[in-house]
Amino acid sequence: MNEASGSGSRGLSRRALLARAGGLALTAGGAAALSGCENTTTPVSVASAGGGGKGILGDPTAGGPVDASGIPLARRDYPVTLPRLTDPVKSSAKPETGGELRIYNYSDYLNPAVLKKFGKQEGVEVKVTTFDTLDEAFSKLSAGQLKFDVIFTSPDQLSRLVGRRLIQPLNFELIPNLAANAWPELHDPFYDRGPRYSVPYTVYTTGIGWRNDHVSFDPGKFENPWEEFWKADQYRGRVGILDDAREALGLALMRRGVADINTEKPDQLQQATKDLQDLDERVRVKVTISQYETLPAGRMWLHQAWSGDLIGGVISYLPKGTPATVLSYWFQPTGGPIFNDCISVAANAEKPVIAHRFLNYLLDNDVAYENFVDYVGYQPPITAIDADKLFNDQILPPNLRNTVVSHEDYANGNAYLTLSSDGQRLWDRSWATFRNG
Repeated sequence: MNEASGSGSRGLSRRALLARAGGLALTAGGAAALSGCENTTTPVSVASAGGGGKGILGDPTAGGPVDASGIPLARRDYPVTLPRLTDPVKSSAKPETGGELRIYNYSDYLNPAVLKKFGKQEGVEVKVTTFDTLDEAFSKLSAGQLKFDVIFTSPDQLSRLVGRRLIQPLNFELIPNLAANAWPELHDPFYDRGPRYSVPYTVYTTGIGWRNDHVSFDPGKFENPWEEFWKADQYRGRVGILDDAREALGLALMRRGVADINTEKPDQLQQATKDLQDLDERVRVKVTISQYETLPAGRMWLHQAWSGDLIGGVISYLPKGTPATVLSYWFQPTGGPIFNDCISVAANAEKPVIAHRFLNYLLDNDVAYENFVDYVGYQPPITAIDADKLFNDQILPPNLRNTVVSHEDYANGNAYLTLSSDGQRLWDRSWATFRNG
């Protein structure tokens, strides 16, 4: 468990890598209204908890595939309102005092300085427990042995967390910054209509990061840049993929030209498993989520990466004297993964009001900027932050400008979404076969 006030493994201040322009790169974006409707599109309801039928929530009244809890699968053309199984905390509830606010999150995904300020503001000690993968987090939370106030997750995990009663409905009167500051398209997202259980945290693409001082890699010259992982035998031991079942298997699927990265076809997943096994034989592939550190440090040369990894690496891990221009990034603009992470309040939170205040705090314009530019490197979907201006002003390295996610990118991007129970088993089995092989 890492204390927020601890030094951590990452630097807390910008190194002199860039000619930094002063001041916040903020625009005067107006606040958009937060939808108060519970079902603003196709209504989706789930039978009351404890009922019979499919899944622990009973038979869904809407047709179509469902997850293991009986909740319909959210898609861009089929928005889902998640069932509210308990009442949200009341607006009149008083903030809890003293003690710890406990957060469950990826490592190095929050600025310790930001956490320290919140702890001082609220009179609590903020502590973070980390996980390596979302599947690990879900398994440990499901075991019921961990207690947290705030859980960082992703949209494809939300219905699973709701079905297991691991997160609680939110009271958005306690989170006014969502309506005031966040991208309008995330006020009422298709995966959590209302919304009911989540606020957005960062937006990102999934692509390829590389050290161009070691690797001759020009994606503009390749018909299929994903294929180059399998041709990188000269970089054996320096090639990596993400330790994430959806992302890694998705890479193999995209390499084969599979457009549906949420496929539940057994033959496609079996082929993806075989392809990853072949990749390992060719390049002795590393399977990690530490590419934000190993690429800048030069220990890895070619790695599947999330867009924020490259910026975060420049901020905190690039060795002194090494220019930011040694790092490059590419993502597939059509059909490649582009999505967001989100944050929820745990069902067993001992400080639910403070947890709501923390979610609101991270959506503050200045806090989101500090968290992004001074530490995390992942772009927050905050309207007032002009990410392009940060690169134009060289506050962030201009050579990594393609890590910016535009509204158009987000609207047209592909995404890893919730699978049916059968589909989840297929993906889990495929990943286990590769990882255990």
